[in-house]
Amino acid sequence: MKNFYVPPQFEVVRDPQRCVNCKVCVEQCPNGVHRFDETHNRMLADESKCVDCQRCVAYCPTHALKIEKNRCALRESANWSSDAVEEIWKQAATGGVLLSSMGSPKELPVYWDRLLLNASQVTNPPIDPLREPMETRVFLGKKPERIRRDAQGRLITELTPQLELSMPVLFSAMSYGSISFNAHESLARAAEALGICYNTGEGGRHEDFVLSQWPLSFPHKILFFDIWVQILCDICNSTSSALNCLCH
Repeated sequence: MKNFYVPPQFEVVRDPQRCVNCKVCVEQCPNGVHRFDETHNRMLADESKCVDCQRCVAYCPTHALKIEKNRCALRESANWSSDAVEEIWKQAATGGVLLSSMGSPKELPVYWDRLLLNASQVTNPPIDPLREPMETRVFLGKKPERIRRDAQGRLITELTPQLELSMPVLFSAMSYGSISFNAHESLARAAEALGICYNTGEGGRHEDFVLSQWPLSFPHKILFFDIWVQILCDICNSTSSALNCLCH
């Protein structure tokens, strides 16, 4: 395919009145943006390599550099961002697939910052923690359909195994391998501190997470997949096997 010019994302603006050709920017730039043209005795920049790390700006002794967003960008629309169009252009020109590291520089929504817990209708008057403390504990597991009493009229309090949480929050299922051992252990210890549980998912788990190898209180906060399925079945009041339960 015919070569064509794709405008770089950033512009390197160099003040000729301040630049003294010290070549500090050449030494500090990890992407090889800057170079010195000995023929014309001036500094040049390959802006296509610039990622706006600002390292050259920070190290320039005369403050002669600044990085600006290039205003010469591809036309955008509601369906196509300039980045998406540029990537398609590059793939069309090279016939290859663009590879990049994990993660995304795009803006992601932060849902936790938009949660509003309004408990003013729970009590009358509105919440006063000094007089009316709130109970956030929840119990997951099969509950009896009716109140039962023994021959002496006493309540029968025996229940199927219940999962007690200090608040209605569970960490999502992530198995060992999809996340690292350190991440697994961090989730487990956070769940222990919060009084909740976390789920290992249907994948494998590290041998160090075998129940007998952890302190007595610690394993109760590790919710393995088979246990999780059984709890879901109990919640559904299913009498069938886990394979036939709708929530499996």
